[in-house]
Amino acid sequence: MTHPKKAVLFLLFSTFGLCALAVSAQTSKDLGEGIRLFRDGQFEKAIPVFRAVISDPSAADQMPDAYLLIAKSYIAIGKLDDADKSLEFYLANFSAATGYPEALYQKGRLLFLQEQYDQSVQVLQQFITTYPASPFIPNAWFWVGESLYSLGHVDDAQKIYQKILTDFPTSVKVEAAQYKISLILLQKKEIELARLLKWSHEDFLRSLEEFQRREKTYEQAIEAYQKKLSGGGADQDQKTIADLRAELGKKTAEAQDLSAKLAQLGGLPAAGPSGSPAAGAVAGQASPQNRLAEIERRERLLAIKEEALALKEKYLSALESSEGAK
Repeated sequence: MTHPKKAVLFLLFSTFGLCALAVSAQTSKDLGEGIRLFRDGQFEKAIPVFRAVISDPSAADQMPDAYLLIAKSYIAIGKLDDADKSLEFYLANFSAATGYPEALYQKGRLLFLQEQYDQSVQVLQQFITTYPASPFIPNAWFWVGESLYSLGHVDDAQKIYQKILTDFPTSVKVEAAQYKISLILLQKKEIELARLLKWSHEDFLRSLEEFQRREKTYEQAIEAYQKKLSGGGADQDQKTIADLRAELGKKTAEAQDLSAKLAQLGGLPAAGPSGSPAAGAVAGQASPQNRLAEIERRERLLAIKEEALALKEKYLSALESSEGAK
């Protein structure tokens, strides 16, 4: 009787063992299928496969990998809160797992995606310090740079991006780091251009105000001389004075016409009754390059108008000489 009982027990244990092996084999197959779906970018289909592995009591050794892959799948489809729950569980329960360094890196990256930039920098620096040989180190530095950039620490971010180019020239983040450095340099140029534009525009307004002051003074002087000329003089000078007055009137009209055209075509503020720029004459919104071109064009037009003003001054001198000869 003893031998048949032993045989039965042996058969039972053998059956249970085979069942356990079969379950384990099925779980491994499920994990492999989930990994295949994950690599194919079918993240939503992969998640329930990984959850099936987690729910299997006999798959304890595969549970860490399943949790980490679930978290990465949730990150990929933008479900950041769900990803956070899986990562927190992993970090709290699988500190000895081989995937723990990557889980810590993914936590730092997730914090960046959640716009928690200070915390992201802290976790990523902890990862870099603790696991300096990890293949995720270049990526970690990149997300540190991205967090600093988002916090407005542009110069520090630029140093991090440059570190990636210098220390990790074969990293997949090299191209992205190069782009961000170019973007930062462009932003710095635009800030400098904006400063230059502000200075140029203020200088232009000062020049314009001085020009209009001088123009008004000359107009008043011309008017005074014209009144003197209209008073008459010696008969022998009448024809010369009349010709001079006519020529002066012509040049004055030309200068006034030029001023009006410049105001209309060149965007210069037309002088109001007091000689000040008309309201609303400040340059409109445009790109920095266009605004700089506009400032330069206005300055050229102002120079042309200065030439007209110099012509008036010349005729004032001629009038003054004529007046002195009477």
